[in-house]
Amino acid sequence: MELSELKTKIIESFAGSAKDLEEVLQMVEDDQSIFPFNEYEHLICNLIEKGGLSYEQYIDIRTEYISANPNLWIFEISAPRGFGEKFAQTYVQGKCSKLQNPNKKLDPNYSGDYDLWLDGIKIEVKASRAVDSDSEEPLYMKALSRNTTKNFLMNFQQLKPQCCDVFIWVAVFRDQIVLWVMSSNEVKAIPGYSGSQHRGNSGNEGQMHIKQDNVGQLTQYELHGDNLEQAIRDAAGRN
Repeated sequence: MELSELKTKIIESFAGSAKDLEEVLQMVEDDQSIFPFNEYEHLICNLIEKGGLSYEQYIDIRTEYISANPNLWIFEISAPRGFGEKFAQTYVQGKCSKLQNPNKKLDPNYSGDYDLWLDGIKIEVKASRAVDSDSEEPLYMKALSRNTTKNFLMNFQQLKPQCCDVFIWVAVFRDQIVLWVMSSNEVKAIPGYSGSQHRGNSGNEGQMHIKQDNVGQLTQYELHGDNLEQAIRDAAGRN
């Protein structure tokens, strides 16, 4: 349930007069909202005050919204390291207990250039959040669901195919988390992949912008079920 759907749900639950509803909507539109006193808080309070929305209805709407959007808290993580390392890598490791943090004992040549290790397979984890590319709101306000029809943007960056065997891309939607598991060669071959993220850094760090019009090309790499270990081994075998 995206924010536009939430607003519709709240309005449709109002049992008061059309005049009262129009009055409240105009009041909310004219208001200058600021966190944490936003338009939804204003809308709900005024509809309850008008008598057309009960507290019990508000609780039902709130519960449904929270249930339909279990990943919104992830969009509130502001630090890149907190999102990429603490969340994404931990999430991936939770999917496969055999994944290890690399070190010199496992790989004498290890120098911090990849994230995880599986029986000699070097794995890089990258993560991005699906947000409305036409919105200037904070991340948690423009977070989108998996089946959205809106324009969205996910940027997977600092990609170093030369340093790993397998990439795991973690795509976070407000209602779902998707894993795309690819070999390093497959990442380089994706249409739209750029091998030069920064000027003067050609071939060392790449990036890939995933949007509404190209996300379908990753469908074949999507993890279905929970056997991440096999997906990693399969991807490594395709290199």
